[in-house]
Amino acid sequence: MKKFLSIVFGVIMLAVCSLFIAPTVNDGSQVSAAAAEEIVANVNETRFLNMLNHNFVYNTDFESIDAIVNNSSLALLDLRDAENEDFIKNAYVTGFVKDMYGIEIADMSEFNAEYPQMEGYLYIIPRGYTSYEHKIVSITENEDGSYKVVSEVTAINHDTAGETQTAISLFVPNQESAFGYNIIYCDIMTNTSNI
Repeated sequence: MKKFLSIVFGVIMLAVCSLFIAPTVNDGSQVSAAAAEEIVANVNETRFLNMLNHNFVYNTDFESIDAIVNNSSLALLDLRDAENEDFIKNAYVTGFVKDMYGIEIADMSEFNAEYPQMEGYLYIIPRGYTSYEHKIVSITENEDGSYKVVSEVTAINHDTAGETQTAISLFVPNQESAFGYNIIYCDIMTNTSNI
């Protein structure tokens, strides 16, 4: 009886999975090009939103590799060393920076060199920080295959309940990134008249 139920369950799961692999319209034909584009657009929107909600690098932070590294460590706080939470493995930080921003860091020894050191780890500078929550307003594909994303972003820190502003981000495709894209910039606008 258990084998029979396992086989029935397997057939049902296979049927359900096949619906997602080859979606069809009501007449049984393959999905139209417009529907396929909509699926890709929805996937990209989800991907971009996920990246934005894990991003701590804004405006002029992109001009400083130190700011990129130290702000990226904030996105990885749950991966801190279990024995010494002041540190996080270099590999976590370099992997995140490469996947998120397309920046490859070969040597981490110069980062936070004036702070306590632990071999193979980055010291997490103690500080208050702001977290950000995005809601995508629009996504525009550029001629070069990059995407301009406009989002409403709410900044949340210990001092404020959350102020909502507009952010403009540029995503470029990168097949080597775990995200499939890199963020080139993410600017929180003080003047939204030129968006």
